Amino acid sequence: MLNVEYINCFITATLQTLEVMAAVRPTRGAPFVKADEVAKGDISGVIGLAGDATGSVAVTFPESLAIEIYSNMVGEAASSLDEGVKDAIGEVANMIAGGAKAGLSQNGFSFRIAIPTVVVGKNHSIEHKGGFPCLCVPFHMREETFWLEVSFGPAKRA
Repeated sequence: MLNVEYINCFITATLQTLEVMAAVRPTRGAPFVKADEVAKGDISGVIGLAGDATGSVAVTFPESLAIEIYSNMVGEAASSLDEGVKDAIGEVANMIAGGAKAGLSQNGFSFRIAIPTVVVGKNHSIEHKGGFPCLCVPFHMREETFWLEVSFGPAKRA
């Protein structure tokens, strides 16, 4: 079972990252356990975690919301999921993982964060590592939704 204290670190980091970096204030929806590997959005930033804790975190956006976040972050418009938008979503994922890492260190976890991977396309897959359930947390901005996926827990010892 996923520890709520751990997940809350990722939720808090998501809200803080988007408020500070993109000047948006999403509202959190009801979390659920994700049953498959299909992403709900068009672009995902994925980061692996390794050390005392293992797993991965992903943030997945619909195209229009990813473009809006990019525009808010850098002050210029985009019309597609170009390299700038991909870089911005990777950086958002990196900041979420970094923020969660700071919170989780207070729970005694020490771990490294991998370089973000960005995946683009309708119905792309996100394969979380570590063998933990994947908790999906929807966040709402006006009529749009993006998703935080967290699959995380203490490292299994041999």
